[in-house]
Parts: sequence; C-alpha cells; structure tokens
Amino acid sequence: MKRTLPIRAKLTLWYLLATFGGVVLFGVISYGVLYYALLQEKKTHLLGREERLIRLLDENRAKHVSASLDEQLRDYAMVTHEGNMFQLRWANGSPLFPSTASQEPTWAFKDSSGCGERYFQVLRLRDAPAMVMCHQIALNDMQVRLYEGGSLSEEMDILRIYRNALLFLLPVLLALSSFCGYFLSRRAMGPIDRLTKAALGIGVGNLSARVPVPASKDEVQQLAEAWNQLLDRLEAAVSRLSQFSADVSHDLRTSITIILATSQLALNRARTDDEYRDDLNRIVTECCMAATLLDALLSLVRSKNFMHEATFRPVDLCELVVNGCRRVEDLAESNGILLDWNLPGTPVFIEGDEVLIGRLLGIFLDNAIKYTPENGEICAEVFADEHEAGVTIRDTGMGVAPGAQEQIFERFFQADLRERKTQAGCGLGLSIARWIADAHQAKITLKSAPMQGSSFRIAFPLTLDECPEQVQTAV
Repeated sequence: MKRTLPIRAKLTLWYLLATFGGVVLFGVISYGVLYYALLQEKKTHLLGREERLIRLLDENRAKHVSASLDEQLRDYAMVTHEGNMFQLRWANGSPLFPSTASQEPTWAFKDSSGCGERYFQVLRLRDAPAMVMCHQIALNDMQVRLYEGGSLSEEMDILRIYRNALLFLLPVLLALSSFCGYFLSRRAMGPIDRLTKAALGIGVGNLSARVPVPASKDEVQQLAEAWNQLLDRLEAAVSRLSQFSADVSHDLRTSITIILATSQLALNRARTDDEYRDDLNRIVTECCMAATLLDALLSLVRSKNFMHEATFRPVDLCELVVNGCRRVEDLAESNGILLDWNLPGTPVFIEGDEVLIGRLLGIFLDNAIKYTPENGEICAEVFADEHEAGVTIRDTGMGVAPGAQEQIFERFFQADLRERKTQAGCGLGLSIARWIADAHQAKITLKSAPMQGSSFRIAFPLTLDECPEQVQTAV
C-alpha cells in the first residue's frame, strides 16, 4: 500500500517550493533589471563623453585655436577618463585618430548600418568587457565615425557581488522558509488536531458530546458543524435502535419462555393426544408471533436505515387479498374468529410492488386477528371506482379510542400499551404499513370506536404520479 505524506508535511513542502520559486524568480528578475540599469548608465556616460568632445572641438574652432586636430584630440584623450577607448575613423573605415596602428586598440565592432544612428555594442577590449558606441558625426564639415568605449569591469563586479549574495542567501532563505512553513502548518492544522482529539473522545457511551465549533467562519468551522450534524444523526439512530432492541428482546424473551415452558411440561408429564395437540398449537402460535416480530424488525431496518428498491408493475389486488386471507385463516380459526373476503366480479389491478402490498395486507389482517375476541368476525373487501381501488378490512374487535387513532401509526406505540392488550404486540406493524402506503401514494383511513370494532380502508390511486419500472423509496 502506497504511503502518503501527512498534510502538515505536504503544506511545509508546498510552502518551501513556493518560496524557492519566488526567490529564484526574484533573483532572475532583479539581476536582469540591475544589468539593464548598469548598461543604461554606461550608455549615458558615453553620450556625455560624445557631447563634451563635440563641444570642445566647436569651442576651439570658434576661438581659432592654432593646434592641429590631431593635437586637440590627443589632449582630449589625455584628460578624459578612459581616453584610450576613443577612436575616429573616416567614412571608408580608415583611421583618423589615433593615426598609427600601434596606438589603436583592438576593436571587434560589427555594424552594417554605417553608424548613421547611435549604435551600442558590448564586446571585449583588451580581454575586459566594455561597451562601445558608434556614431557618425560632422567634424570640420567632414563625416567621420566616432567610437567611444567604456569599461564594464566595475559593472560586472557589481553584478558578480549581487549574484554571489543571492546564491549565499538562497539556502538561508530556504532553511528559514522551511521553519516558517512547518510553524505555519502546525498553526493551520491546530484546529484540526483539536477536532480529531474531541472526535476520538466520543463513543457510543457519550454520543451526546459534540466537537467544539470555532468562530472562525472558515472551512474548519464547516467541518466541525458537519461532524456535529453527523453525531446528531448517529445519536438519534442509536437511540431508536436501543429502544427497539429493548422491545424486541422483551417480546422474543416472552415467546421463547412460553415455548420452553410448554415443551418442558409436555416432556415431563404424560398427556393425551388432545393435550399434546393443544401444546403444539400453543408452540406454533408463539413461533408465528416471533416470526411476525422478526419480519417487522427486518422491514423496519430496511425502511428506516436503508434504501428499499421496489418494483412497480400491475398487481391483481383480488389475488393478493385471497392469498393474504388464506395465509392467516388457520390462525383466525384457532382463535375462534370467522374470516371472510368479498371480491368484485372482475379483477382489480393497481400499480405497485406485490411483496410490499402483500406485507401491508398481512399487517392489517394480523392486527385484526390479535384484537378481535373469540366468535368475532373479520372481512376483507376489495373496492374500485374511476380514480382509486383498494381494500377495506373490518373487524368486530375492541376498537381504537379517538385520541389514539393517529398515534397507533407511530413506532412503538402499541409496544408501550401492550400490557393493556389481550395479546402482546410489538408496536411496529402499523408504522411499517404507513411506510408501505406512502411508497405507493396510498391513503389509510380508520373508522373505529371502543368495543365497536375497526374498519381500515387502504385506497391506492389507479395512476401514480410517478410510476417507473423501479424506484427507490425510504422512510
């Protein structure tokens, strides 16, 4: 597995790289600017020398100085700084001053324009860098080429010193930037470290704790708020799971205890065939109740914590009602309850998930059997009109008080009231039934009164607002 660097190390390296790039860029640009400035200063110096020479010759001419041109130029060269870097040539390139080749310095000046415009060139004179200016001027009404040269040794020394200073300071700046980058990364990651320590201290036993939210209005604050929102959802989920686990444990323990006690008594004492049959029926009933509870558990988990993929297709509602009633008719008969169903003359089709709708009908039929006393009646009737179709399940049971008719669809409501019921319930069936109905855009209507029975009407729309082949639904 490839290991990656910590964020703090990455920040330090990025800071170091940015600093190195900035220093190198600054050094190159500043070196170029300094080089350009020194050359411009040297050009200005050469222009000044040219102006002084022309002005000197004009003044001598106005004063009618008797000295020859060669003597005037020689005197000018002797009193002028870098006078040895001074030449005059005729337009055809022959030397005018100095007139002897031995006195003429070595020039490697190349210009194809004839120096009609001032032309500057950097070259080497006497193995030293120099700048030479070439310009064609009028001298005693004659066109001559003036060559002025200036040494660049001082300028190159300045550039060399500046370059060496940059190279010397570069590792120092890099070391300093590394230290600063590490320090800044520690400061930047400090809030993250505090959030990490706070998050590590939160466990299942103290889900009510929250990570501190800094008032910085930055990404760290957003991260802390996201953590707290996650902890809110996790705490709510764990709370629901704990409550549900307690109820399931109680119901399963009760069923297992009854099954175990009945089995032990049947094994320890001889009984007649009818008594054995009664014991087996009691065991079967308890197993059915436990299986129903486990089905409710699985449905609750899917509906609350996971996405349920439902396949919508045309479903024969009459067939579902018949299958659902036949599934529980033995249970109804064992409780002395008359179970019947009423179907229209033609099949009734709706759009829905066959498994979920079957589960929905099973919940209502199972509840009707639980809360209908012996010699009671249960009837499942299929109806249909132009806009909707569905099932009405009526029973002659104990009924539901008006104040509790909305609460019975809440989770665990019947589990809290099970001590008042004739039979135990887990309080999950109707909440799951409402989830299935909502997934099918169906409406559940209840008409009931205490000790006068109940009538649950489940109405499905004949055309769903959205009816894809497969949809994902979740509570």
